Amino acid sequence: MNILLVEDNPLDAMIVERTISKVAPGTVVERAEDGIEALEVIKSGSLPVPFMVLLDINMPRMNGHEFLKELRSNSGAPSSIVFMFTTSDSVQDIDKAYAEHVNGYIVKRPNKEGIKNALETLQSYWTTCELPCRPDGRRLNLV
Repeated sequence: MNILLVEDNPLDAMIVERTISKVAPGTVVERAEDGIEALEVIKSGSLPVPFMVLLDINMPRMNGHEFLKELRSNSGAPSSIVFMFTTSDSVQDIDKAYAEHVNGYIVKRPNKEGIKNALETLQSYWTTCELPCRPDGRRLNLV
């Protein structure tokens, strides 16, 4: 997998990165601490394509909802795969995320097993689904 982890909490980011290394060794993970930094990473082209965004909601400067709205409107990556990955189970947050065309909404469980299960599901999604092509139109071998 290629993942852009948008997470401002260093401890949460470390737990996700360690779990990913066990669930899906070889995964490329790039981290941004807020939506502004994440847009810069995407615009730089430094992340391998295709990629998946794991997006927290509550962050400084630009929160997850603001980032998603910007990404979908005019960032140059409107078809990016984005999963909200947050502690918020608020109906308003969930509805707002889907209104902005998030691909899925995952509530982070407060234990390692919950995060592991969520990341295993994302790995299965990555290896099962047909993902967007690279900019040159070629599909990548994802497995």
